[in-house]
Amino acid sequence: MTLISVLIVLALEYYFCWGAEYRQFNWFLALQQKLDDLFSDQDFFQGWGGVAMILLLPVVLLWLFISAFSGPVYWLLLFVTSVAVLFLSIGPNPLLRSFESFFNAMERGDQEAGYLALQQESQSDNLPESDDLIRNATRAILVESQIRYFGVLIWFVFFGPFGALFYRLAHQYNSDCQKNAREDHLTLMPVLLHWLDWIPARITSFLFLLTGDFVNGFYRVKDYFVDLSANNGQIISETGIAALGIDLGMKSEGLQENYDSLSLIKRTTIIYLVVVAVLSPLAIW
Repeated sequence: MTLISVLIVLALEYYFCWGAEYRQFNWFLALQQKLDDLFSDQDFFQGWGGVAMILLLPVVLLWLFISAFSGPVYWLLLFVTSVAVLFLSIGPNPLLRSFESFFNAMERGDQEAGYLALQQESQSDNLPESDDLIRNATRAILVESQIRYFGVLIWFVFFGPFGALFYRLAHQYNSDCQKNAREDHLTLMPVLLHWLDWIPARITSFLFLLTGDFVNGFYRVKDYFVDLSANNGQIISETGIAALGIDLGMKSEGLQENYDSLSLIKRTTIIYLVVVAVLSPLAIW
């Protein structure tokens, strides 16, 4: 069931490029507002209790709904729900489509527009301009592949639609906290996301190495794989760059580096299908 669900969703994402417009989380914003109206004056809601309530309530409701059925109906509903939730949890848009404005700007030589487009699509802060723009675009593409695809897939493998939904809502809520300047939870979300991505980031990094320059990348980042405090995004980006065969200090040679990073992600997606097939028997859902 797990492998079939992943195959269906990835086919819709990569080959049919269909349905990204349906990945809206307005309902999640409405839920946040409702809970805030009910519990904003409660001390527990300002800390981890509030974060847990906001992120776990949709997951628990989904679990209760599916658990209300049994027999063949339960398994059919679980399969349909798994496909639907996984489809809604990845993305929201294919990477090439998301970074299309960046590529168009750079191809016409407009670095300022390229920088602004990169800032808009990337979750990386303080991106340097000029000489570092291409390299930072590579980093952004690699990190976004983890947030949009690979992190969701790992959590889906082990915890089914419940894990995929929780992972997506966590990243969505972090973004919402930044937009709405919700300082009480804004300081907590990076801690949660660090641990949510700790294992998936290392799996993705290792698969980058398998699909690229293994020797060059392994010796560059091997010490970070067991470092509990190492930045997950940095591990992914630096491993991906090394897997592309780019040495430290090497100047980028233009947009081809960015296109090569997209090709690396596609190859890694294929390897992820193998990982899903192998790990599916270990799933607890």
